Amino acid sequence: MKKYYIKDIYDIYKKLINKKIIIKGWIKYYRNSIFIDINDGTTIKNLQVIIKNKKFLVKEKEINIGIPIKVIGKLVYQKKNINNIEIIPNYIKIYKGYDLNYINNSILQNKYHKLSKLREEVYLRFRTNIFSTIMRIRSLLFFEIHNFFNKNKYILINTPIINKNNAEGAGEVFKITSLGDSNNLTSKDLFNNEGKLTVSGQLELESAMYGLAKVYTFGPVFRADNSNTFKHLSEFWMLESEIMYYKLKDIINLSIKLIKYLFKKILYKCKNELNYLEEYHNKHNRFKKLKERLTKIINNKFIIISYTKIIKLLKKVDNNIINWGDDIGSNHEKIIFNKIFNMSLPIVIYNFPKCIKPFYMNINTDSDTTKSIDILLPDIGEIIGGSEREISYKKLLKRIKNNNMNVKDLNWYLNLRKLGKISHSGFGLGVDRLIQFITGINNIRDVVPFPIYPGHI
Repeated sequence: MKKYYIKDIYDIYKKLINKKIIIKGWIKYYRNSIFIDINDGTTIKNLQVIIKNKKFLVKEKEINIGIPIKVIGKLVYQKKNINNIEIIPNYIKIYKGYDLNYINNSILQNKYHKLSKLREEVYLRFRTNIFSTIMRIRSLLFFEIHNFFNKNKYILINTPIINKNNAEGAGEVFKITSLGDSNNLTSKDLFNNEGKLTVSGQLELESAMYGLAKVYTFGPVFRADNSNTFKHLSEFWMLESEIMYYKLKDIINLSIKLIKYLFKKILYKCKNELNYLEEYHNKHNRFKKLKERLTKIINNKFIIISYTKIIKLLKKVDNNIINWGDDIGSNHEKIIFNKIFNMSLPIVIYNFPKCIKPFYMNINTDSDTTKSIDILLPDIGEIIGGSEREISYKKLLKRIKNNNMNVKDLNWYLNLRKLGKISHSGFGLGVDRLIQFITGINNIRDVVPFPIYPGHI
């Protein structure tokens, strides 16, 4: 006899019919002590056990949702079963050591809990259908991101989580010290300097690009901003890439190619998960056609429009809502999708003002705008930010000084420009927000395993 995971059983069940197998998992549902549904976390599907022989009946007091179980039995084909298969057992073992009172008062019980309620027992969320579904999609997405860049011959660079640069030049950062009082940084500190949790691996990635041409990094980044919104976290995952000799149009094309590639893979490999999510949303009156939305994006062109033109369109809706030079916020994004374009396609906005963009972005000949892009998705907003990078030593030095940044800390970055005016471009993609869009989940805290946000760690 061989032990199988439930996903493997469904994948090859035709070969296992009428064979005796072993499964282990936990009880998901039970009815009349005769029908027991078991899950082991490998698939959203449960495997039903039908107890026909009375000597294998489990005592009512021994059975409960969430407790661990082992079953040995024959896999049989059952046409009436929605999943076509079930197990007729000849051995059942309930593993002891569980606290029934704890389980009965946890989120594991078979009833609807709001996602905010599930966050109260974040360590148990993985046992729920909704969260385990999201995690399977997240896992595949991470794998396919690496797959995409590997297929296109990019080099993966592990940029440091601890550094002393604020690559964005704005926002709050987390400071790191080996001393008890983080405000009393001295030469006795471990780094002889003030360490920070990274907000971006871009600057380090650029140095790798100068030697390896096509590079990417993928890991956690951190923001200390007190942003309590549905799309902000203090710790989140960022994909970043830098490519030698790329111009802005190349970054736009690469970003679109990546998004469409990932959506195709999700549609093909996560059919069961997407079906479950659509049923989940519809059941709770949030009608979301996830598969249709992803398919539409794959099969259509993205909307590409300049920052200046989008500002003019916004002002036509409401002349006082925004001025040229203002950043585009969530309230503006809703108007752009719901009133200006009224469609569910991504929007690429390019040539943002230099006053609202970081120091490293190349400035256009108009001296006011940068060679930059943001890509927006419906309901989520900004998903990608990118630009051509400034390659002039003098211009870059001037931008750093104008932004009141520490020139000494960025000398190494400036020195890269002494290698010659090598044009290059890059972008960053917020992966957690992308998962929000794919799954239709409203709050970013519900698509990461252990969310870290203001007021919660």
